[in-house]
Amino acid sequence: MKAIEVKNLIKIYKHKLKKIKALNGMTFDVEQGQICGFLGPNGAGKSTTLKIIMNFIKPDSGTVLINGVSPNSVESRMNVGFMPENPPYIDSLTGKELLLLSAKMHKIDTKKAKTKADELLDALNLTESANKKIRHYSKGMIQRIGFAASLIIEPKILILDEPMSGLDPVGRFKFKNIIRDVQKGGTTVFFSSHIIADIEDICDKVIIVNKGSVVRTVNEHTMKIFSLEGYEIILPKDAKIDNYKCTTMKNGLKSIKIEKNMLDKTIIDIKNKNINIIAVEPIKKDLEKVFMEIVQ
Repeated sequence: MKAIEVKNLIKIYKHKLKKIKALNGMTFDVEQGQICGFLGPNGAGKSTTLKIIMNFIKPDSGTVLINGVSPNSVESRMNVGFMPENPPYIDSLTGKELLLLSAKMHKIDTKKAKTKADELLDALNLTESANKKIRHYSKGMIQRIGFAASLIIEPKILILDEPMSGLDPVGRFKFKNIIRDVQKGGTTVFFSSHIIADIEDICDKVIIVNKGSVVRTVNEHTMKIFSLEGYEIILPKDAKIDNYKCTTMKNGLKSIKIEKNMLDKTIIDIKNKNINIIAVEPIKKDLEKVFMEIVQ
């Protein structure tokens, strides 16, 4: 059985006298146990699709099934954890109160909920802010407490809308590790993003969308091929390499940027000159370039 099935979704918003087609035949599915990325630029229809899956809004036409059940049935969402892009939480609650409220709404035993809440607060570096009211949380803290609220119910399906927006590198690292961990426990993860690196790092499958419909579905390896533009090779400060365009970095190290098909040849050439290579870093294309290549 598919964890999520979306077929031919159409959604039109009316703004004053204009009609805006947010979804134009959106169709895809997510297999059970997958980490599936939902990648697209702002305005591609990602949030609208997730809101329809969660039954927050209705499509004009098309169907959605969650584990074979329509979102119109409360049963479909009993084991679904959801984190919206801009969580409208009751800001007079503390972080820990929010987690316990989420657990209570899903009929989780109070003692178990308190233990799980403490574990999540610790894992997401929120222990010191556990008793602080959410109105005093920063954007990144709200993202983290929202993530914890979606996890405390131990969901079978986890749906996240731009979950890593506003997080610092440490926060992004923690989010990705937790997502990998919940997948190992059998949870299906479906999350939207407009940041290629977030998708590449952890997804088994990537659904690429634009203008309200699916442009292409690819696996993690194909996504990396699409997004890779070249490499940056970092060399020691005293490296002497005349036949490459070399720049000096702020720390004094030297950098060579090459096209992706030149990596093997360049490494052999550098090694033949008895120069140590400190690091080789991939250079990623921006989202617009990736979309243009995929569409073409």
